[in-house]
Amino acid sequence: MHAMASLVASLSYIMTFRGRLMVDLGLPPIIGHRGARGLAPENTLSGLKAAFGQGVRYVEIDAKLTQDGVVILMHDETLDRTTNGSGAVAETPYALIHTLNAAKAFPDLAPEPPPTLVEVLELVQSVGGGINIEIKPCPGRERETAAAVIDVVRATWRQPILPLLSSFQRASLEACRDLAPDLPRGYLSEIEGEDWVAEAKSLGCTTLNLGWKMLTPAQVPGLIASGLPLLLWTVNEPEVARAFLAAGATAIITDRPDIVCA
Repeated sequence: MHAMASLVASLSYIMTFRGRLMVDLGLPPIIGHRGARGLAPENTLSGLKAAFGQGVRYVEIDAKLTQDGVVILMHDETLDRTTNGSGAVAETPYALIHTLNAAKAFPDLAPEPPPTLVEVLELVQSVGGGINIEIKPCPGRERETAAAVIDVVRATWRQPILPLLSSFQRASLEACRDLAPDLPRGYLSEIEGEDWVAEAKSLGCTTLNLGWKMLTPAQVPGLIASGLPLLLWTVNEPEVARAFLAAGATAIITDRPDIVCA
């Protein structure tokens, strides 16, 4: 019986990675932003565990390439804000980054290095969770970063609910479309007044990932009518989250899953 279940799961996984007509994104109403940025160090294993400890089972993280091509979790172009290091991530080898403390903003917590995307995907899968990987390339490495993220996902992810790959960078989304058309893509925008639906559909994106301050709840039904799930970031006020979810938003991305609940 177990062998049969395993076979079915494996076949489902293979079919998913060969493409399918319908993509089950498995999106819950609450998604942890950079793990749970308001509760623990952002883009760290402890931050992800903090989100999971609040009952969150879907997280958003930022992926960047080191100088030597390792995909790590990091939001900024430089190491300065979130670690005790300095300099550009793209100009620093992983061996050095691995010695840094990514828990700088939480001095009472144990030091920990910026994790690799491999480590993060293994952790997320261990709790049966889902993940939105935002591709944060530096200029000129948009396609390279997207390709590296895809390689890690291909090698590491074993669950039927696929990671959602998102980016503000058109070049990164084009690379994802070209290299991995079967993996779902999220169109990130903070451009007010842009035709978000048209832009997303021109790239074959699966979701709209928009800054909530550009919208009112009254606009949500029209966006949802496009057929694209709507993910709103970064919502840290419970009343705002409730209003947008009541209007039909698919998911809220938040730093504070402890106070923002569906």
